[in-house]
Amino acid sequence: MKQYNLKAEKRQLSFGELTVIALGERGRGRYENLVPFQGDITEKDFVIPTPTKSNKVKVIGGGDNIGWVARISCKGCYTRGTIGQASVHNKDVGNVTVLASGNGAEGDAGRIGWWADYLLQIADDTLIRVKQHGGYKIPAYYLFFAKDRVYKISGEEFPIWLDSHDYNFNEENVSEYFTKIKTTHDH
Repeated sequence: MKQYNLKAEKRQLSFGELTVIALGERGRGRYENLVPFQGDITEKDFVIPTPTKSNKVKVIGGGDNIGWVARISCKGCYTRGTIGQASVHNKDVGNVTVLASGNGAEGDAGRIGWWADYLLQIADDTLIRVKQHGGYKIPAYYLFFAKDRVYKISGEEFPIWLDSHDYNFNEENVSEYFTKIKTTHDH
């Protein structure tokens, strides 16, 4: 699978150093999920999500160019009472699998606002809507996972994009056309 936004980092754990994709944040009202990542993968390499011994997921090199493994973070800006989440167009609901997720939050107790951080398996030709936390300060944008690349489409350009693609949409009733992507843990 092709990769989108997979930024791995080295983490020192009690048993040694491990290369991971860190989803979310650690702390109260937050959930950090460390996904093992084969350390020698470059941005151009294909990847495969595969189960670990504990039935979680890890990302290794290999596979082909069909579909995507993508990290989508809905982190935006501090604004009381806002939630950052991604959703998939109802036409494409079967094209997205949540491999892992985490979440970040604002405030000492993590109760002021929060955002989801996803690791997804996405089929080619799938439309995702990303609403970062931050309320009216940050407009939603769209990601279209085509066969050859990912298009990031601003909310302003989205109506123009819609005219040339087979999707229904009405900005005034987003939930009628998009289904929220659930996290793998309770928030």
